[in-house]
Amino acid sequence: MTQEQKKLTDYEKYIRTEELLSLQKPDAELFCPDELTFQTIHQIAELHFKLIIQSIHAADQHMRAKEVTRAIHHLGRINNHLKHLPAVFDMVKAVSPSDYHIIRLALGRGSGQDSPGFNEILKLGPTLWQPFVDLLNENLLTPVQLHQNASTHFELFQLMQELTAFDESFQTFRRQHIQLVRRMIGMNTKSLKGVPAEALERAVRFEFYPELWQAVCDLTDLTGSSYNPKPL
Repeated sequence: MTQEQKKLTDYEKYIRTEELLSLQKPDAELFCPDELTFQTIHQIAELHFKLIIQSIHAADQHMRAKEVTRAIHHLGRINNHLKHLPAVFDMVKAVSPSDYHIIRLALGRGSGQDSPGFNEILKLGPTLWQPFVDLLNENLLTPVQLHQNASTHFELFQLMQELTAFDESFQTFRRQHIQLVRRMIGMNTKSLKGVPAEALERAVRFEFYPELWQAVCDLTDLTGSSYNPKPL
């Protein structure tokens, strides 16, 4: 029976496996066998990014609708994806640096910095701040006051914690990706776009919600005097 005559199962039709598995280069066109690994892993990552973007939009909508519990749920889903993404990229480490450069050169002017999903998350992440601030203002709270009154406004506090975790998880993912770049390419080099790889390290310092990190510092300053610290 030829491929054309094969009857697809309902699973294959629904998941569209034929289309999905045709999105990678056929063996005859691979520059090296591990190019399939490289391409597949990055396609998996883009699907994770797609789901993260869906949940960012959902969290935004629920916050604007004052549905805090639902917003917390979607932020939790985002953080779950970000927890698993480093393990996805760890599979790239199975490729030797020598073969990695064969693949890298095959990309032409392509670069991971061009990832549409990653760049969309960079753009959308900070947009969750305003609907959160609106919720704070409605309750006459600042982030520091929310820390101080967590039990009274527990749902809102949990939302703040999930937003902080989103920021932290995304920064952690970026740092772990830097380590992958360091291992496969090196840091004292230039990317295919002529940008020093070290510039990636500077970009990692970008925060979605700097006000939340500052609130932790302010809380420490407000309560730190009660510790009665003594010199060693």
